[in-house]
Amino acid sequence: MRLSTFVVATVTTLSFVACGGDDGDGGNIDAPNTLENPGFPVPTAVTKANEKVGGAWTELTGDADWSCLNTPSPDQPSTQGIMLSGKIEDFQTGNGVGGATVTAFPGINLTGSSGTTTSDSTAANRGDYTMNLAMLPSGETRYGFKFEATSYVKTYLLNQYVNPSMATQMRDMAAVSEATALALPAFIGVERDVTKGVLAGAFRDCLNREVSNAVATVSSVSGSVDHLTGAKTFYFSAGSTSLPVRHTVEPVMNNDGLFVVLDLPPQTATAYVQVWGFRNQAELDSGQLTLLSELASPVEANAVITGSFEPKRSN
Repeated sequence: MRLSTFVVATVTTLSFVACGGDDGDGGNIDAPNTLENPGFPVPTAVTKANEKVGGAWTELTGDADWSCLNTPSPDQPSTQGIMLSGKIEDFQTGNGVGGATVTAFPGINLTGSSGTTTSDSTAANRGDYTMNLAMLPSGETRYGFKFEATSYVKTYLLNQYVNPSMATQMRDMAAVSEATALALPAFIGVERDVTKGVLAGAFRDCLNREVSNAVATVSSVSGSVDHLTGAKTFYFSAGSTSLPVRHTVEPVMNNDGLFVVLDLPPQTATAYVQVWGFRNQAELDSGQLTLLSELASPVEANAVITGSFEPKRSN
């Protein structure tokens, strides 16, 4: 929702000391295997921006851009229904997913409906879809999407902004196969537990560039770290085919900005996907981690919830 006045927001920080500090919920930070969430250590560098050039990820000169952090959101209110089209793709292969039921919903209301369709199953147009998105209710500016298909895990995509001034738009979206859901944890020595949930995404700065040297978790409370029981964050290889890797390989967010949090207990209450990092050298020197992103999300068993992770706004 557009605000007529600017909201003054304070920057949320966590303090750490050089010889092993607090992990935000009373834990001691001195070795990855002692952390409540082993993928949430204190970064040793300032957050950086990256881009993919010629198939390879490259760190850009200068720190990541946080000029929009805690400023009012530029989202405009929903004003009309929108015809959305594109392709439902396999998360790992990029191939079209035919026969997928696609359901849109307002905000994080997973049981709501703002439109539904089924993707094309023909060989020539596999995965193609067209759907009519209903106008969002007052106060909502983002859509979520649910994908269900044979041999695929129920996959959600949250926090999608669809320009309300354009009546016709295109967007490709991805679903996670059962095979990928089994294979990805195996790369990091974790066995898939279908009674638990998975949250994943890519994190970008104010200029929409992938961010490295940040850490992510899922918290039970907003604004501070209270890791969900069993939460384990992993980061990706940033290779030509990016895959999750062990903490000894990538302890913090790599150049592709990707992360996944496994073994999350299903929540009836809202959980909060958070990304923390040092914005500049002064914060690194003082041990003041800043909350860079926070997205409210449900956690559902045997489902993968993905989202667009952007800098935190004041509204």
